[in-house]
Amino acid sequence: MDNNNDNRKDKDREQEYMKTSEQELDRKPPKEEQGLDKPKTTGYPPLQLGLIVFGIAVLVIVGFAIGFDWFGLFGN
Repeated sequence: MDNNNDNRKDKDREQEYMKTSEQELDRKPPKEEQGLDKPKTTGYPPLQLGLIVFGIAVLVIVGFAIGFDWFGLFGN
């Protein structure tokens, strides 16, 4: 008798699983928003932006250093 009850419980679980699976399949994917609703933006992550700014600053400082002969490269 326990075996019969176990079989019913298993079938009930299977049917519940199938209902849940069918409901998930019936869901429509969310609509992609475009234009004014959700503008597409591209941006750098903060760390990458910081590295870019740092690199430009180093190049500017090295450019000034060479231009004003801080390294003594063109001195007499």
